[in-house]
Order: sequence, then C-alpha cells, then structure tokens
Amino acid sequence: MQTIFEYIDYRKYLSEFYQEKKDTTQYFSYRYFAQKIGVNSPSFLKNVIEGKRNLTSNMAERFAKVLELKAKEKLYFLNLVAFNQAKSMSEKQQCYTVLRSMSERVKESVINGDQYDCFSNWYVPAIRELICIRDFKDDFSALATSLVPPIDVSRAKASVEMLLRLKLIEKTKNGLYRQTSTAIAADDTITSMAVRNFTRTMIDLSKTSLDSVDRNNRHISGITMGVSRETYEIITKEIEAFKDRLKVIVNNDTTTDRIYQINIALFPISKIIGEETISKGDTHQG
Repeated sequence: MQTIFEYIDYRKYLSEFYQEKKDTTQYFSYRYFAQKIGVNSPSFLKNVIEGKRNLTSNMAERFAKVLELKAKEKLYFLNLVAFNQAKSMSEKQQCYTVLRSMSERVKESVINGDQYDCFSNWYVPAIRELICIRDFKDDFSALATSLVPPIDVSRAKASVEMLLRLKLIEKTKNGLYRQTSTAIAADDTITSMAVRNFTRTMIDLSKTSLDSVDRNNRHISGITMGVSRETYEIITKEIEAFKDRLKVIVNNDTTTDRIYQINIALFPISKIIGEETISKGDTHQG
C-alpha cells in the first residue's frame, strides 16, 4: 500500500487500507472498525468508502486515530477529507494548497534555453514518452508509425537524437531509453514561440480527433459560462491544481500502454459587460 501522501482521494485510501488489513489481520472487519471509532453501524466504513456517507471533522479525527496516523499523516488526511468534500472552489483550493505542500509530488524539471527545441514539433514530447515505455530496439520505422498521426522515419530518428542531445532522455547500458526527469515543464517567466506553436498544433490535433478517434478513446467537452474576474482567478488556480493532481496520478501508473495529450482552454468569447464599443467593423456584415 502506498503512503497516504500519494493519495488524492481519501475514500480510495480507506478502501485500500481496509483491504490490506483484511488480508493481513484475521479479526479485522467493518464491524471491528465501527467499534473502534465508536459507532453502532457495522457498515459505516463501507458506506464512507462507497461515497454514501461523508465524514464530519470530528469523525475524521476518530478515523485518523484508528488508522494510527502520525502527526503529519493525520494533518494530510484531515485536509484530504476536507478537500474531497469541499462545497466551494475557494475551500477546495485552500485545502489543496496544504496537500500540495505535503505530498510526495512528481519531480519536475524546468527546461530552458536549447531545451525549448523539444517543443519545436508536436511529436517530440510524444516520442519522449513513447520510447521510454516500449523497447523499439532502435526501430525508428516502428516508432514513427506508432504515433497518431504517423510521421516520417527520419523525423522519428532526429527526434530521439535531439532528446539525447538535450539530455531529456538517456540510453542505458542494455540499450533501453529512460527519461532523465519524470516530467518537464516550461518556465512560466519565458515566452517561447516554440511552446506557442506546440500548443496551437496540439489544439488542432484535438479538433481532428473529434472525427478520427472513437469517442470511447477520447474525451472532449466544454462549458460556456459567465464569470467575474474573481471567479476567473479561482478557476485558473483550480486548473493548475487539477494539472498537479494529474501528474501524481500519471506518475503512479505502472501499466502505461498509450500516449495521451490533454488540452485545457479557458478564454473569453465576449467583451467585458459595460466596455462594449460599437463601430462599423462591429455592425457591418461583409
């Protein structure tokens, strides 16, 4: 079982805790756990795990005691419960800030300088992921045709050579490739044309996938909504928190068999109410 700091869902943590205890302790049961936390319902833990019941702050404290959590683990658990049950975005963000500071996060390497070349074409980051989860035995033709859409063999080979030169991957003694960092991220303080072009291309690929990829293998949706500037700031922070949670989930995935791209777009499709201007360009129908 993982440490509690690797969980982003307290119900999943409780489920795996229960299963582990059930497998290793003969007398452990839902009824036993209920007795330890001082409730009469033998199915209390089961109902919490299945999402049929929430935990009050007092009950979360009792759970932490029975779970035998140390001080830091207890604090994480209490914030995890509050995070999962939060009713407002601001409350959720506040709890996640604590979780983020305490959790065993994915080690991220911030790229700079020449390393921005890895965003020069959409397929380079994809190849960085793909070549490290499957042994292509330097068969660049197989590597090229594994991408969707496929690319030229020469481009696949050039991409691997670039990633090696930029030290974003390395070749091991047994001929396999591995990433030098679990994840890479662009420096927010740097505006890179390569990153912008990469993002544009990925957005175009997402549009193409609407028709070319079976809906069971893609998820594309959106919300049109009216928001204030304050809510906009909350949403952007929530998106960043969501991306952080995704990194943790992906980092814990030991059975990767495909490369995915996720695009999150939040942008205005109207002017600010009260600041509209009417001009010939606005009213003329060409």
